Amino acid sequence: MLSSVSAGPRIRSGKKDGGSFQMACGVLIALSGALAAFAFSAIYAKGWIDLEVYREGGAAVLRRTSVYDLVVGERWLKFTYSPFAAMLFTPLALVGMEIAVALWVLISILALEAVIWVLIGRTTVKRRDRRATHTLLAVVAILPLYPVTLTLWNGQIGIILLLAIVVDLTHGKEKWRGIGTGIAAGIKLTPLIFIPYLLVTRRFRAALMAGLGFLGTVVLGFLLLPADSRDYWGGAFFDTQRVAAEQGADFFNQSLRGVLMLMPGSWPTVPLWLALCAVVGTGGLLVAARTAKKAGELAGITACAIVGLLVSPVSWPHHWVWCIPLLVLWAQRAQRTEATLEKVGVGFLWFVFLLPGYIALAILLIYPSHAGMWLMLLTDSYVLSGLLTLLALAVCFSRSDRRRRRHGSGDG
Repeated sequence: MLSSVSAGPRIRSGKKDGGSFQMACGVLIALSGALAAFAFSAIYAKGWIDLEVYREGGAAVLRRTSVYDLVVGERWLKFTYSPFAAMLFTPLALVGMEIAVALWVLISILALEAVIWVLIGRTTVKRRDRRATHTLLAVVAILPLYPVTLTLWNGQIGIILLLAIVVDLTHGKEKWRGIGTGIAAGIKLTPLIFIPYLLVTRRFRAALMAGLGFLGTVVLGFLLLPADSRDYWGGAFFDTQRVAAEQGADFFNQSLRGVLMLMPGSWPTVPLWLALCAVVGTGGLLVAARTAKKAGELAGITACAIVGLLVSPVSWPHHWVWCIPLLVLWAQRAQRTEATLEKVGVGFLWFVFLLPGYIALAILLIYPSHAGMWLMLLTDSYVLSGLLTLLALAVCFSRSDRRRRRHGSGDG
C-alpha cells in the first residue's frame, strides 16, 4: 500500500514557468469555492457551524468573557479548543460571518492544494509542469470526498493543520522540525499523537521541539487567559459531552470508541476501549515507525495520523482528512508499479471516503427511524479502512522481511 513510496530528495523545477496554467486553475478553484461559500452564507445563513463557534470564541476573548461558557447557535454548540486557539481566532471576530466564511474556505482549499503539491513533489514527479498537472487532477478527485466537503462546509480547521504538520515534519531546517506540530497540538489536541511517533522513530530532537511548541501554547494561554486556561486544562478538554452531546451524534464518531458505543448489548465500554487503544495505539505506532523507515516520512506520518484517529475519543468524519495523503501516496505507488489490484484498491478506498458518509447523512436526516445497524455499518467504514490500512502495512513489511532473510541465507 504505502510501502515502497520513496521519500526522495526535494524536487526542483525543470521549467521556470512549467505548470502555470494548472496553478492558475487551482487558484481559480479556490476562489470559486470562496465566492460560492460567501453567496450561500449571505443568502441562506446556513452551514459553517464550527467556524461560527471559532468566531464566537475569538469574540469572547476580545470581550474578556469566558470562552467555555459559550453556547452557540440552535444546536447549543460549545467551544472545545484550547485558550490558545481562541486567541488565534480573534481576527475572525473582527469581520462579518460572510467574509469569514469566504476567507476560511479560500484558505482551506489553498491548503488542500498545497498538501497535494507537497505529497506529489516529495515522491515521484520531477518536472514542475507534470507535478502541477498531477496536483490539479488530484484536487478535482479529492474535493468531493465526504471528509473534505464536510470540513469546508463546517468551516473546520483540519486541512490547515494537516498542511502545517506535513510541512513541519518534512521541510525546513532539521533543528526546528517538530515545533509546528507542537503548536498545531496546542490548537487542537489530536496532533499530540505525533510526539510518541517521533520518539519511536528516534527523532528525539523533533519530539522535544514538538513538546516545547505545545508547552509554549499552554504557557501563553495561562499568561493571557488565566481563567479560561484553568477551566480548560482543569478538565474541560477531557469532557467528551462538550463535543458529542447531540442525539444521534455517536453514529458519526469514526473512532474505536464510536464503534463500541453503537455495539448492541451490554459492554464494559470504557475498559474495552482503553484496552483496544493500548493494542491499536502501540501496534499502530510501531507500524507507522516501520512505514517511515521503509516507505518514507510522508507515509509514516499518514500511518501515525490514522492511529490517532482510531484511538481518539471522538473522530468526526471531517477529522479523516488524512485520507488525502493516504489516497495520494497509494495512487502514486499503484501507478508506478502498474499493479492492477492496487489500482482497484485505490478506487475502492476513494469510494469509501466518497459515498457512505453522504448516505449515512441522508438516512439520518430523512429516515431517522432507520438509523440502526445498516447506518452503523456505513459510518464505521472509516474505522475499518484505518484498521485494514495498518494491518496491510504490517503484513507487507513482514513478508518483505521474510523474503530478505531467505535471499540473505541463500546468498550465504
